[in-house]
Amino acid sequence: MPTSKLGPSTKISLEIPDNILKQDLETLKQEALEMGASMAEIIPADWVEIDERVRLKCFIPMCPHYNKNLYCPPNAPSLDLMRNAIRRYSWSVLFAVDVIPPEQFTDRSVEREAATKWSKKCMEITGRIEVAAFGRGYYFAMGLAQGSCLKALCGQERCLVLDGRKCPHPLQSRPSMEATGIDVYRLVTKVGWDIYPVYRSVDPKKVPRAMSAGIVFVY
Repeated sequence: MPTSKLGPSTKISLEIPDNILKQDLETLKQEALEMGASMAEIIPADWVEIDERVRLKCFIPMCPHYNKNLYCPPNAPSLDLMRNAIRRYSWSVLFAVDVIPPEQFTDRSVEREAATKWSKKCMEITGRIEVAAFGRGYYFAMGLAQGSCLKALCGQERCLVLDGRKCPHPLQSRPSMEATGIDVYRLVTKVGWDIYPVYRSVDPKKVPRAMSAGIVFVY
């Protein structure tokens, strides 16, 4: 990960010219790639679909983080809130980090520890792109990552905030895309990237690619 650099503070404008918006989006996309993303695309926000079936998958079958994290269901933002909020955006930056080797997401003998670093990297990129967009005047910039921040950042059994304590990683911790109901498989496929199912009993040798994806809604 590159060394952090100080960013700008752009005057807030109620109307952003199309040429400036396009330039800023392209800059954010390139910054995601420089930070370690394997691929990144500028996409219309209305490509993002909220689906109740995605939220159901958080507890059917039961995810080990269910009800143990502020950002995981049933504590995550409601689907109606997310659906209505996303409608207010026009553009977003979607990125993904290739997990190399894929076995670090697919082989149960190594996945538990190795996958944590990939989720953490995704959260770091998401947070920094969100801050970069905010500094350019996009004050509603909002990023979602992959995986549970409880696992990737804290290593706690239960979120400290749920017990009335402070979050130790307030700028990096955030919901996963799936926790907010986003159909990530559909979105990634729509963009044109190859994505494969990863599940507990999958044969690691039969998964050609594994990825960690994040998104920042910009404007």
